[in-house]
Order: sequence, then C-alpha cells, then structure tokens
Amino acid sequence: MSAVLLLLLALTDAAFAGFRAHAGRNGRIRKGGANARAAGRGLGVAAPALAPAAAIGAALLLTAADPAARYAELDAGARRMLAVLIPYTAVVLLSLAAHLWAPFRLSTLATVIGLGPLTLVRPLVVTAGAVAAAWGSPWSAAVAVAAGAGVLLVEPLTHRRWYRAPL
Repeated sequence: MSAVLLLLLALTDAAFAGFRAHAGRNGRIRKGGANARAAGRGLGVAAPALAPAAAIGAALLLTAADPAARYAELDAGARRMLAVLIPYTAVVLLSLAAHLWAPFRLSTLATVIGLGPLTLVRPLVVTAGAVAAAWGSPWSAAVAVAAGAGVLLVEPLTHRRWYRAPL
C-alpha cells in the first residue's frame, strides 16, 4: 500500500513538474489547454523515469529467498520515505489551495512564502525521503535512490524536450 501511495505522489509531482517546466514560457491569456498538455508531458516523462525503480523493486522481490520478508523490508522503507514526504506534500497542498481560492493578497502571499520556497527545497526533501527509506536497508536504498532520481529528472527532461524557448 505504501508503494501505491508513493507512486501516486510521484505521478502528481510529475504533473506539477510538467506544469513548472512550462510556466512562464507562454504569454497567452487563455492557456488552460497548454497547462494541461504540460502536465501530461510531465506524466509522460515520469513513466520511463520511474520504471527503473519499479524494475529494481520487482527484481528484489522475485529473487528474494523470502519474498514476504523482503516485501516487509521494502514496505518499511516506503513508510519511512512517506514520513518525510507527507508533511511536505501537506504544506504544498495548503499553499496551493490558498493560491487558488484565497483573496488576491493572501493568494500572492501563499505563492511568495509557500509555493516558491517549497519548489526550491523540493530536491532536498526528495533526497531526505530517499535517505530515510534507505536507512538500515540496502534493498530499500536501491529502490529509493532510483525513485528519487526519477522524480527529480522529470522537470529538467520535460523542460529540455518541450520548453527551451518561450512561446
């Protein structure tokens, strides 16, 4: 179950990464379609970027002498990673909600002190989550490092592929 929650977080992050790669590069007023396309592109990049983590996890389970014990160990690593990522996600969602639905001044404040700095510390949080998952388990470390690298690659790959120059 923890792996499913991590996958959902990674895919949500990928959609936002696609949007961030596109943000500020389109001066049009109506850009809902472009924003949705950008989020979809982030998701499209996430699938191959996260595939190594899934392959490593599957290989570790298939080659284990005791698959149930290996699964428990990987699940414990996933829970440690979630312990780092869930609070960050909650703060991001609160800032995003304030940005979308609060009055103008509060919305601007949420962007300036919430979403902006949270985007800057995102690589550190992902790295901290991977370190927490890896703590005491080389098997979890292998999956967590691959997953963390995959998540962090989505935005630069999306940016390089589609958004090098402003529209």
